[in-house]
Amino acid sequence: MLYGIFSDIHANLSALEMVLRSMDARKVEKRICLGDIVGYGANPNECAALVKKHSDFCLLGNHDSAALKRESYSDFNVYAKAAIEWTQSVMSDSTKDYLKSLPYIIEEPNFTFVHASPVSPADWNYVALIDDAVEAFSYFSTQFCLIGHTHNPVIVAVTANSDSEIPTISDGPLYRPRDDERVLINVGSVGQPRDRDNRASWCLMDSDGGWIEIVRVEYDILATQNAMRKENLPQFLIERLMLGR
Repeated sequence: MLYGIFSDIHANLSALEMVLRSMDARKVEKRICLGDIVGYGANPNECAALVKKHSDFCLLGNHDSAALKRESYSDFNVYAKAAIEWTQSVMSDSTKDYLKSLPYIIEEPNFTFVHASPVSPADWNYVALIDDAVEAFSYFSTQFCLIGHTHNPVIVAVTANSDSEIPTISDGPLYRPRDDERVLINVGSVGQPRDRDNRASWCLMDSDGGWIEIVRVEYDILATQNAMRKENLPQFLIERLMLGR
């Protein structure tokens, strides 16, 4: 089966539309969103509606949770706070109801899906360093764990039942894991990439052929920036899209 896994849309409608088209072109059979549909961008309701329509299931992200006022967002930077408060002011009831329905983590026979980390999913821990990745392997039992949250795509693999091996790290677009490997995959961000590549990012997985691909997609960044300017969202958030950081 061909899986399309995507995350961190952040209300970027143009990027989401192009990712969904890319998935159609690659004949994706099952689509999973790892959360953060809203926050930062200008189209939270439109993005929520598209994710609901086109995903087999979706998880809750920290910006989704903050937009619902489930928890404090006092640790957000000033730009993220401004965007979340704007998002709260424009979210429709249908968007709120959809976000409220989303779980923190989902497990399938060979896959674990979570927004931030399998280590206490509701605490939104970052898997940003190799030590974070090594720790994360102890908190899922499946062969594959797919995450988002950092907006940086990367693939980390370890040999199953090995406590001493140095992990294999791949930031290239394609990885073919061995049968004896377990793999942690950050799928990157649809709507706000931060690896200095401004193209939208998503992950294509072939569960039969045994390969993983990080797919990058061009989208209309200027259209997204114009939509954000129209809503008076912070200039910093607007400018960073072109830089991919």
